[in-house]
Amino acid sequence: MNPTAGRGGGRVAGAHVLATLQRLGHRVTDLTGSDLAASSRAARERAGELDALVVVGGDGLVHAALGAVAGTPTALGIVPAGTGNDLARGLGLPLGDPARAAGLVSSALREGRHRAVDAVRVRGAARSSWYGSVLASGVDALVNERANSWRWPRGPARYTLAALRELAVVSGVGMRITLDGEVQERDCLLVAVANTPCYGGGMRMAPHADPTDGLLDVVVVDAMPRLAALRLLPRVRRGAHLDVAAVHVHRARSVTLEALPGGREPHPHADGEPLEHLPLTCDVVPGALRVLA
Repeated sequence: MNPTAGRGGGRVAGAHVLATLQRLGHRVTDLTGSDLAASSRAARERAGELDALVVVGGDGLVHAALGAVAGTPTALGIVPAGTGNDLARGLGLPLGDPARAAGLVSSALREGRHRAVDAVRVRGAARSSWYGSVLASGVDALVNERANSWRWPRGPARYTLAALRELAVVSGVGMRITLDGEVQERDCLLVAVANTPCYGGGMRMAPHADPTDGLLDVVVVDAMPRLAALRLLPRVRRGAHLDVAAVHVHRARSVTLEALPGGREPHPHADGEPLEHLPLTCDVVPGALRVLA
């Protein structure tokens, strides 16, 4: 559990989930560490011994847990208790109700019920990792970085204000995008590589992304004047931006992103967490994640 998630609500929710699962007869080990690194290390070390790894927190902790269990038989249980909760939202899990989410986890464990969903293996020059929702690689990555640096406001409003701040000053990013071997070069506002529809606390960047179809939805938004970018933001929030001429959607199994020389090099994020610099290659792995549902 992340005790600081959701303004401290993670601690309350985590204690409730732990007590609920124990009361319902499950044998539960609390792997919560002193910080995210310690919890992640414990999850990786113990994942192979467990029927399920249950996470109470936001996207950061879910991202760490996903990295521990993706590609293994260990199931992932998610009790959303964070700010964004975008992976849980994309998987149709209940938000804002830890008691209900804990009950679903318990019944899924008892009945051996899980849902196989895709996960994304992302490879850089130094290491590889997994993600489950969306990789951001342009102004959207800058928005996420700025939102993570703010303590106020809470909830999705933080991402909206961070987006307004970045869109007011952003310029295009020269990108080379390789989609299943086909190369294109563009001056982009952003490139989002999506396994599920949302990021940034519910912004529906890839509204048709399906984590069970074995494909990535790649949303490319061309560089545009600042006022046009600001006007696009509310359409992205409700997923109504795909008919804009500057927005292009591709589907691919493998996506490589490279920054073209001479321009600003973005610092990509996946599941809201920072990755190493470009170039990066994202490969969808069908059914790599077993989610309690």
